Parts: sequence; C-alpha cells; structure tokens
Amino acid sequence: MSATVGAALKKIAVALLTDKKVIKTMGGIIIGIIIIVVMPIVAVVSFFNGSMDIDTDKLNQSIQENISAEQMENLQLINDTMTEVENQLKSKKLSDCNTQAEVIYLFSLSDKSEDENFVKNFVSCFKKNQFDEDLINAVNQKFGTEIKYDEFQKMMQSIKGAEISTADFTDKTTKNNLDLVKWCENTYKNGWGYVYGGYGQVCTKQYLDQQASLYPGNNEAGGEMRQVGEKWLGKRVCDCIGLIKSYAWYNSDSGEIVAGSNGFTDCGANSIWNNVTESGPISSMPETPGLAVWMNGHIGVYIGNGEVIEAQGTAYGVVKTELNGRGWTKWLKIPNIKYIK
Repeated sequence: MSATVGAALKKIAVALLTDKKVIKTMGGIIIGIIIIVVMPIVAVVSFFNGSMDIDTDKLNQSIQENISAEQMENLQLINDTMTEVENQLKSKKLSDCNTQAEVIYLFSLSDKSEDENFVKNFVSCFKKNQFDEDLINAVNQKFGTEIKYDEFQKMMQSIKGAEISTADFTDKTTKNNLDLVKWCENTYKNGWGYVYGGYGQVCTKQYLDQQASLYPGNNEAGGEMRQVGEKWLGKRVCDCIGLIKSYAWYNSDSGEIVAGSNGFTDCGANSIWNNVTESGPISSMPETPGLAVWMNGHIGVYIGNGEVIEAQGTAYGVVKTELNGRGWTKWLKIPNIKYIK
C-alpha cells in the first residue's frame, strides 16, 4: 500500500471514529477501514470473509464528501498525534513497535490525544524486546484502560500474517543473499502459507478459486488442495519458487511485490536452471547463507547452520527444516542475487 493511500485511509478511519452514529450503522466496515491503516487492503478483505472486494477510491471519496469540519479537526489531531508517537519511537530505536502502537492508539487511546504529555506517556510503555502482554499491561496501568491481551493478540496475529518488514535488512538497495535469508526467516516467523503459483499474495477465497482454475491438478492448486488452502486465508502465501520470487520482486519503495520486477524473470523450480551460472552437487555446497537447495520439482533457501526454509506444500506452508536427510540433490546461486559475506 502506498504512503499516499495509507495516509488517506488513515484520515477516513479517524473521521469515522469521531462519529458514534456512523459507528452504530456501519459497524464492521469501520473496523475494516481502521485495520487498513496497518494492513494491505487485500488483507482486510480476507480478515472478514475472504470474499469481499473494497473499492478504496470510491470509499475514500464517499466518506470524504460527508466529513464535517469538526471531524476534520479531530482527524488532523489524531493523525498528528500518531505521527509524533512514531517519531518518538524512532528516536528510541523502537520503530519496530509502530504497528502495535497504531493498533493500540486507534482502537483504545485516540480519545486521549489532548491529554497532557499523552505521547510521552504512551511511548514510555514501549521497551526493547518486550512481550506484547507486558506492553498491554503497561498501557492499561498507565491509562486506566481495560485492553484485553487475547483480543490484541488475535488482531496482531492477523496483521503479522500479511505484514512485510524489511527494517533489519542489510541493504535495501540491492537484492542480496543476506537479506534473502532475513526475508525467508520473516516469512517463516509470520506463518506464510502455501498456494501453488503464489509469490506473496494475501490469500482470499477469490485467489484460491483463481489458482485452482489456473492449476487444477490436485498436487497443484485444484482438487482437495483448493479446500486445504483455506487454512491460509488472511495470510500471505507462496509456492516453493514463489518464496524466492517474493523477495526478488519486492520493491521497498512502494512496499509491493511486482511480478517480473528487479531483473528477476519468472521461472519455476526446474526452469530456474536456465539462468544459473554457479551450482554443484549438494555434497559440495559451501557454507553460504542464501544459496538455493534443489531437488527435482522443488527448491528451498539455505539460511545457515544446517537449516533450510522452504514452502513445503499446501498442508504445511513455509517451514524450517534440516538440510541433511531432506533429499536435496544440488545447490545453486540464485540469478540476480548478489552474494556477499
């Protein structure tokens, strides 16, 4: 989601939050718009029922036309407050807490924006390497709120399933082996699923139907795999080569995965060999994180220390496995990936 669209949707969310009458009549749509602030639009769709399309431009226009001057003032206050919260988190090297801060603020604390020292008090609740439960306890104690940790956790799990974070990347300007490893580790931690033909899309029912139509074989996306794939609704999904393509095609400036971008052409687990210039039998594989490991029809990414991350199949999703004993036969350097120490 672009920064411009994100800002516009944040304004819509804030405006709606200030109108209790609208909240009563629109209910879940409002919650969906708020979630858009921290999630891509397709993730919001799947968050509800996996079958609803939202025209954000029309929604934006429709709501903006009915925002009062008072609502616009409230909107600006909340928008400015959240910006200051993010700036202070950044100054404390806590930018990785921005998502938690946005969720807590928009859902539970937006009415306290004008309280004295609100931003300072809110930011003081965040600590490095903090458990979410401790964060919620700190916020409740500081502001007298009754945020339920289990509800917050469910929200964060939904968000994390679609979130893409490159905050700890070595070099966002190049496609390199070290950041490929970090990308794969993040997909594993965030619980990416497996859908044949996927390369990082957020899974919806429409997407499953589309893939089943394109790849009807039961070992692809059709047959029983169409139903099994529903376990991944709301999460990002990929297939084995799609795990690599999702990183290769990710554009950090726009935050989007664009097929065929960044000089990495479309390929399959086997057809990738057409462009490989350095490879060998698995017995000769160097200790280089970010190498691909291969067996006929399947590919994974070696992350070091004898471990591989791979999109194993519809029933398993993205998993971490041992290099030895898995059946890998070859290793290769991935085309257009820069290998650095």
